[in-house]
Amino acid sequence: MKKLISLYALIACAQILHPEVCLNPAFDPQNWPGPVPEAIQRSVKPLQLELESAMLQEDADGIDAIISEMEAALGDWVGVPEVKPQYGLPIDSSLPDLNHVEKLWLESYEKLIVKMNSLWSDPKRQEREGDAPRLRISLRLARAFLQSYEAQLENSHSYGEAGKKGMDFLVTQQTSNGAFGYPVYEGGQQRLQLIVAEVLKKGRSLELDMTEKGYLINDLGDGGLNFDHGVVGCGLVYAYWISGDERYLNSAIRAGEWVFSRNDVRTQNFNYNCFSGQLMARLYRATGEVRYLDEARNLFEFGVLPGLMENGRWIDPHNARIQYHSVMLRSMFEYYLALQDAGDCRNANKVKNALVLGLDNLALQITTFGASNVHELLSIDPLVYGLMLLDPKDSWEAAVNININYLVDYFMPKLEKNGFPMTESVGTYLLYRMSKMEDELPLELRLGMFKPDNQ
Repeated sequence: MKKLISLYALIACAQILHPEVCLNPAFDPQNWPGPVPEAIQRSVKPLQLELESAMLQEDADGIDAIISEMEAALGDWVGVPEVKPQYGLPIDSSLPDLNHVEKLWLESYEKLIVKMNSLWSDPKRQEREGDAPRLRISLRLARAFLQSYEAQLENSHSYGEAGKKGMDFLVTQQTSNGAFGYPVYEGGQQRLQLIVAEVLKKGRSLELDMTEKGYLINDLGDGGLNFDHGVVGCGLVYAYWISGDERYLNSAIRAGEWVFSRNDVRTQNFNYNCFSGQLMARLYRATGEVRYLDEARNLFEFGVLPGLMENGRWIDPHNARIQYHSVMLRSMFEYYLALQDAGDCRNANKVKNALVLGLDNLALQITTFGASNVHELLSIDPLVYGLMLLDPKDSWEAAVNININYLVDYFMPKLEKNGFPMTESVGTYLLYRMSKMEDELPLELRLGMFKPDNQ
């Protein structure tokens, strides 16, 4: 019989499981106070600009002082998600049936191989037709295929070939300045469209200054390009580790040079900084070049970690959302591994403590209210990484189980109805379960992944 936990029982035991963290009552949909009022937004805006300046100057004391001012200005909206949280019920923390999860995964991704192989065979589609998927979507799917190969699932050879085809496609989309950009006119990218509008208003040439291959490759310091760019670069290093193909590492190194070219870009949006930091930390892990670790250190120490509060959540309403909280924790694991590779035990322990704090808060949200961000389940990666790399906690395991069980038992029909595959982060979960059986970490989490000639 499945272990169904009532919402009220979970709330009652939350402080016992997590005595060191406190979940803001606003994470309960019934208590969400709404978006930040405009008057408060106006008072916070100049502080955000000051924060960006302090980040650029690597002024730790100034950053801390501004963060304190922002906390006071936000008042009751400190750490409150900007969008009303949504959850999936019931809450089932029992251990998922691995065979069942794997079966659904294979059924979902076998259907996708032909479709994605066809799309990835046309590298000029975005430039010509403007309807290729976001590059981070291609990366997630290619990574999922490669994870299926690494896990040696049924038909693993086909998954490996499909994953490499996806990574080959991504290499072709890299622009001359090393960037992996955003589709220029993709619907929903309002901020980037506003940037484009500002450029045109000033009489500058959009085609010459801002775009290449159908992608926006300059955000004028906004920081939004860091997202796709960082995750694609990291994925290419993974492709190198799993295949040994130097083309992928060389492409990721070019992506790193693009980050260096933007060392005057720091943004008050902590998650934008984390994507570049994650890429630089992984490049250090792949090459052993200290300059990558130095840049990762700057990005995390001055651009990500200062926003993490004592309760384990980021201060601002945007990054209080579960998906952004999750991706920042995921990126911090990359930094943690890089510091371990460098033998920097003091800073590695500091990051470890921050990770435990953030994971405890993340798990508390899920075990209290249920699975969230189910179409992506970005919380899977950091929770699973915590279970494999840190001292595992029952609450982290329970949160992972709740996510997987809700996805498998209740959400899959909705994904299938809309033509979407099983949530890609399940690939990380499958590797986790298999690593427990084989007592070996997945490739992305192993120490000492330097190139042989740098060892």
